[in-house]
This record gives sequence, structure tokens and C-alpha cells, in this order.
Amino acid sequence: MNTSVEESNIEDILVAADLSLPGKFNKQQNLKPELLTDATRLPEIYDLRLKVWEHAGKNEFVNRQLYPNGWFDQLDNSAFHWVVINRRNKIIASARLNLFNSFEEFPYFLSVKDFSFPEVMPFAFFSRLVVHPHYRQNGFSRQLFISRSIFCEERGIGWSQVFINNAFIMNQFEKSGYKNIGQAQVAYHPCVDPHLVNVFIKEQNYC
Repeated sequence: MNTSVEESNIEDILVAADLSLPGKFNKQQNLKPELLTDATRLPEIYDLRLKVWEHAGKNEFVNRQLYPNGWFDQLDNSAFHWVVINRRNKIIASARLNLFNSFEEFPYFLSVKDFSFPEVMPFAFFSRLVVHPHYRQNGFSRQLFISRSIFCEERGIGWSQVFINNAFIMNQFEKSGYKNIGQAQVAYHPCVDPHLVNVFIKEQNYC
């Protein structure tokens, strides 16, 4: 008996139980992003990322062999994490934000060093947006974007950067004033060849 598959099926059944009216039930429950304050729940986020991405045509970059304990990296410990939690106290969507006071702190600096960026510091880096497939079309991607943007605005962060390949997410950021300044080769794991990402930035004007 394959226990992992069995447990995964049970989890999907429990998640589906929250969706008696797909796309409408969640809105009635008024689920909203919140800033994660309990660091012990980070592994739950890592596992959600892995489960979603390894079954979304990205398994050459994200899979259980490369990330046996979930998809995480050195930015997670210093990041601010927003999560959406369902009525069963399960994290069903998340996104993170990192602030950097210099380019030297940015782990992807070598990948983007030839681009022209604003000189003002600090800057924000948006990343790791993920929504459980059963909870899509409820506006969580947009809500997670807004929550992080408000966080930056409240702190007067001068500009933001994000790497995107998903067409839907690219459109979302473009509508919010982000500009695609080109593509960069980025490797998320030392055992994987770099792949192209679209680099988006937005300068803020709080005046």
C-alpha cells in the first residue's frame, strides 16, 4: 500500500469538502491573507509549494528529489510570509516578501547585475506565490499581492522586483504598474540548470 498517495487523497477529499459550491463557498467564508507569525508553520508552506509546483509542469525545477523537505531556500528565514488559512486550519495559499538594503544581499544579484535598477534602498522582492488548485478563482493571488504592496507602502519602500513566468501573474503585475525590463537566467537549486525568468520592477511614488 502506498501510504503517501493515500494520505494525499485523503487531504484532497478534506479540502474538497470546503468547496460545496466551487468558487463561491470560499468567498462566503471571507478567507483573507494574514501575516504569518508562527514560524513553526513554515514547513507547511514549503510542502504546499512543492505539491503544487511539482504537478504544474515545473517538476524539472521543483520535485521531491531536489526538495525532500518541501520547497524552501535561504530567503525564507528572513522573509515576511502571508498565508490564507481555511476553516480546517490548513494553509491553502501563501506568498512571501523580502527586503534588501543592498544588491550584495540579493542572492540573484549575478543573474540581474546587467539590468538598470533604481539606486534607492531598500527594495522589495516578491516571490513564492502559491495557491492550492482547489482554491483558485477566489481572488487569493490578487489579495496576496495587495497585502504585500500595502506592507511596502506603509514602510516607504522605494521599488519592488519580481521574477515571473506565469502569464496570468504577469498580467496581474502589469495592471498594477510593473514593467517587464527583460529576461534573466536563474537557478533555484545548484543541481538544476538556470532557466529564463521575466524580470519586473515598479518604482513607487508616495508623494
